[in-house]
Order: sequence, then structure tokens, then C-alpha cells
Amino acid sequence: MTEPSDLPVPLANLSLWQRTVASHRLLNARAHEPLPAEADIVVIGGGLCGAVVSHALLFPDEHPLSPSSSPSVSTPSKVGSILLLEARTLASGASGRNAGHCRPDAGRGFPAYARTHGAPEALHILRSETTALDRTAAFIHAHNIDCEWTERDTYDVHLSPEFAAHSTAALQAYADAGGVPAAYLDAGEAARETRVACVGANRWRAATLNPAQLTLGILELCEADKRFRAFAQTPVWSVTKEVGARGGGGWVVEGPRGRVRANRIVWATNAYRGCKGLEGVVQPQGAQAHKLSRAPAGAGVFPDLAGSYSLRQSTDVFYSVAPRPDGSIVLGASRGSWPRPLLAANFGCTNDAGWHAAVAANAFSAWADMYPAGGWVAGGGGGEGTKAMQAAAEIPGTQDVPDDNGSVGLEYAWNGIIGVTRDNVPLVGEVGGEYAAVGYCGHGMARIFVTAPALAHYIRTGVWDAAMPKSFRVSEERLARLRA
Repeated sequence: MTEPSDLPVPLANLSLWQRTVASHRLLNARAHEPLPAEADIVVIGGGLCGAVVSHALLFPDEHPLSPSSSPSVSTPSKVGSILLLEARTLASGASGRNAGHCRPDAGRGFPAYARTHGAPEALHILRSETTALDRTAAFIHAHNIDCEWTERDTYDVHLSPEFAAHSTAALQAYADAGGVPAAYLDAGEAARETRVACVGANRWRAATLNPAQLTLGILELCEADKRFRAFAQTPVWSVTKEVGARGGGGWVVEGPRGRVRANRIVWATNAYRGCKGLEGVVQPQGAQAHKLSRAPAGAGVFPDLAGSYSLRQSTDVFYSVAPRPDGSIVLGASRGSWPRPLLAANFGCTNDAGWHAAVAANAFSAWADMYPAGGWVAGGGGGEGTKAMQAAAEIPGTQDVPDDNGSVGLEYAWNGIIGVTRDNVPLVGEVGGEYAAVGYCGHGMARIFVTAPALAHYIRTGVWDAAMPKSFRVSEERLARLRA
């Protein structure tokens, strides 16, 4: 048995979120304990999706379904022991390396979804993201999970007339189909609320959070049930179908730490390898985020930002802005803003170990230009500072921007891997007897509290929660279309 080439790589740097949980007791859970020989369910993937699927299997009554969901005609199957296996530390993938937003789509994506899935389904897709926001908030409050959850207004800031026209047309199409689009702000209102010189903006409800703290908080709840055990540093090399000695079918999960026989398998690996039936339909891509200090000019000159933002030059070139409770900021850079050579190499990339200096320089320079009153200063300018950033980015273990870069307020950066499907929605369901919820297309935080409980309910009852759009479900027809 040889090690697959598409497993998560050892991390060379930590995200902001991973730094905040570096001493968490579950981070390396059971990393040196022997694996049990058997389990009822093996969940592969120690991020938010794997955590919520596990919790919903253990405690289904704590995950409300849509009132319109069809009742089950059969007795729900009982859930026995659950093993959650993670190749690295828990919450080390996208759930620990994203930009810290739970931001539902408020209409901008409607035309694209409608072209692919039809207008009624596009409405359902967008409404499901608001449902996920509400369910995430309710769960966090019910269990008092400390994860920086902050509900706040979010804005699409129109930095060009071209994007303003695109956004206006998209939201009008959404409204014409029966949706309730985000509020529109003209240039003056938008500038006052966002402190950015712009053409206009749209505003709606969203949240920012610490996703690693949320993931580990849910896993702590799971660990309270004796049926559940999480194993970190436990990569899975193969899953094979096997007929058990007692005549029943089962699965054998193997890796460098041993083998486990399971009755059911759940893949919650997003962009990384999954069940054989999904090969080639989820494309991994890197995404980069940056930790910015609180405004160097001081709160008296530049008060902390109240909202979160997507600062948009176009549909492809934008910067996401997620303020934190302490006034610091997480700045995400869209792949459309990446230099072309990096962008070309990024498709199919599963290496999230480092970060790209050129992307950091672009994003931070744009940020400093848009918020000059904050006192952030972009250094380097293509000279020695930029060379130092590039050198640091190529040295394993380097975590911070070099002091000689000349920047003020840019502290460090990290990469994360998202999983993209060609129809822009996740794959959730049963494939060849295995279950999966993968390919979140960069919107996992605004989808998982719908998809993961829906999958858990389906595993137990064979019935789908009506809150989850039908377009998310795995089918042979859909897989054939994605591969065509």
C-alpha cells in the first residue's frame, strides 16, 4: 500500500485561526493511540463539515429540518460508534485556513445559478445560504461556543461602473424571480458606511467568525458522547469494499496507522481525495488570506470597521474584508487578482503549506490605497523588500512578513484550498455505497449547516431535508454532466 499523492501536505505556516487554537486539547487528538478494529461509521475529514455531520448523526434532535421535509416512512437506523479521521491536526484544512466569513449570497450569483440550474433552483440555492447563516447562529448560541461569532452588515462595494452595472442587473433578475435582494446604496451612502470611494454598494446581513474555534467547539460536543472518537494525524490511504466474515458487507479503511472495518463511510474532505465515484469532478484551488493589524493611525483617527466587505473591481477581481473583535482584519485576495503564472499553477493545487508574496503585495497595496486614513503602508515597491517577501515565502516554516519589507500593518499570510465543481454547487449524497459532502466552491461556511445535517438525516432515514437544494445531490446524471 503506497501513500497517495493528493493528501494534505505538512503545513509550513499557520493561519490566524490556527494560531488561536494552537494549544487546544483536541488539536492532535489520539495522534498516538491505536485505531480500533471496527466502527459503525468512519467520517474522513476533520473540518467543519466532518464535525457537523458527526454531531448531527449523534444528536439529530439538535438539528432542525425544514418543515416541508417529507417524513420518513421507515424507522431511522441507529447510529453506533463514529470515528473521525483527519490527516493532519483537526481543523487544519479549509475550515482552519479560510477568510473568516459566513456570508450568504444576497442575489449577485442568481443569474449564473439560473443559467445552470434554472431560476426556481437558483432561488433555493440562495435562500439555503440564509438558512445556513441562521442555523449556524442558533447552534453557536445554543451551545455557547466561543468563536468570535459577530453578526454584522456586509457590503458588496462597487469599485467600477462595470461591476455596478453587473451587480444591478443580477439583483434585478433575482428580484424579478421572487427573491429579496440586498439593499442598494448610492455612491454617497456607500462611501459614508464603508469609508471607501466607490460607485455604490449593496448591503445585507452576514457574520464573521473564527472557523477553527467553531470546528473544535463542535468536536468537543461530539467527544462528550462515548460513541465518538476523533483521530488526528491519521491519513486515509484507501477505502475498499469487503464482504465480512459474517456475511454482511462493509468497508475497510487503511492508512499508515492501521486499518478499520466500518459499516458506513462519509467523505468530508472538500477539495482533497474522496470516494472513487467522485474522481475528477472536484477541482482543488488555492486561496490566500492575510492578517492585518488594527489601523496603525489609531482608533481615534480611524475607528474599527463595523461591517465586512467584498471590495469589487469586477466579478473576478475583489478583496474580502473580515474585521475581528479586536480591530484586526483578515484580508482575502480573489484568484482574479493573482499574477497569471501563479494563477495557472493554482488550478489543481492541493499544497497549502506556504503563501505567495506577489499576491500579498497586490492585496495589501490595494488595501492601503483604499483606506489611506488607516495608516497602513504597502512596502517593497518591487525592490529589496519584495525580494525578501518572496524569499520568506519559499522557506518552509516561515510564518511572518519580513521586517525589512517596509510594510506597516501587514503581519502574515496563509494559503487554503477550496474545492470547486463545474456547476458551482457542492456534491452531497451517496456514491457507490459511500457518502460524501464535498466541493463547497468557497462557500462552505454559508452551506455546511444545511448540507451536513441533511446528509446525516439521509444516512439515518433515506430522506432528504427539503432545506437543501436538490441541485446539491449526487446523481449519475449529474456526475456524467460534470465529466462531459
